[in-house]
Amino acid sequence: MTKVAPLTPEEIELAQRLEARHQAGEPRSHADARKIVARMFADRKADHDRQAELDRQAGREPAGENELPDLMSYVLSVADKGEVTNPTRGDDRALWTWQSQPEGMDREIKHRFLAQACGETRGYQVLEETPAAGQMDGYYLGNRFMADVLTTDYGVSAADLQKTIAQFWPRVSERYAEAAKGRVLVFAAEIGEGSVLGASELKQILGPEGVGRENVDFLVDFPHPPHLPAEMRDLLADPAVRCQIRREDYAKGDGRTPADFLAKLAAVDVPEHLKEAHAAAVATLSAAKSYDEFEVPSAGLTEPELTEPGAEQPELQEPAPAQPELKVPEAEQSAAEAPTPPQPEPKTVVHGQSFVLGADLPRTLTRPARTGPAVTGMHGWGPPAAEAAPKSAGIEQ
Repeated sequence: MTKVAPLTPEEIELAQRLEARHQAGEPRSHADARKIVARMFADRKADHDRQAELDRQAGREPAGENELPDLMSYVLSVADKGEVTNPTRGDDRALWTWQSQPEGMDREIKHRFLAQACGETRGYQVLEETPAAGQMDGYYLGNRFMADVLTTDYGVSAADLQKTIAQFWPRVSERYAEAAKGRVLVFAAEIGEGSVLGASELKQILGPEGVGRENVDFLVDFPHPPHLPAEMRDLLADPAVRCQIRREDYAKGDGRTPADFLAKLAAVDVPEHLKEAHAAAVATLSAAKSYDEFEVPSAGLTEPELTEPGAEQPELQEPAPAQPELKVPEAEQSAAEAPTPPQPEPKTVVHGQSFVLGADLPRTLTRPARTGPAVTGMHGWGPPAAEAAPKSAGIEQ
């Protein structure tokens, strides 16, 4: 199967508009809810009349007006008998669950609207846009104003309402998945085993009557679990494997261990090009008792300690002990006919007078002769000057 093209920025923008349109249709008052309930009764009457006409054409006695089903039974009959293929779309079917934040978006969006956007741009079948599910979707039975009106004005029990909602989607979704003929495009980051996608739809797709794993692809990237080795990333993200595993299989919490995931992964049916990676992953899980064994240790580099500007600095070296005053002998003049300018007198420096940590000064230094006492600077000898440098406190020779 050809790899499916990723979502485009235009499709993501369209998904946002579709989400806003759906939210705008929700009832925001009891008056809005009563209008929707009136539509439900009208739909029930229209279906009854249509079926009565079919019965008459077939020579059967049509049901009377007094035999209309109650409202919640009518809704479930739509799940069981309503059309689950949009006649204006192609053979490729979109499945979805939950929500995520696609690249380029500043918030999460339900995958349902990404699927619907691709339904418009790519011709995918989308459950909510089939006649049966689209009818139910427009009833907004989960809305609180709808619940108030149905229970207060029409005597529908809260338990029956919740039971209808819980049963409708699995029943219509199973029929929708059974009708798949072409590719199946999944809009999900991860698949929960309790979701309609994980518990019903994919079982139909991968079952004996389904189109099989080789016709399944995903349009949302797989978020590789951080507690699993990076070497497993490509294996688990491959659509053929991804459609067979559930989030609970590789979850780390609740005392789960690699052995739990091993039991599921070892039984996964993998294509030929993944068999080597599959065997390696099974071996890796078999050798580990805890997911903590897969954690990559940090490099352990120690940053050098930095000192804030102005902070007190420790002394680099003990102050040198006081040294006896050095006597500088007078320079001897040569007996040459023309006298030469006075030469700098040699000075013997005692090792240990340097204030630079680990520094050794030359044994012999020269400077111009002067009458005052010799003075050292903080970092060695100062440059010759016309007059004696001022004495530094505490280090007079």
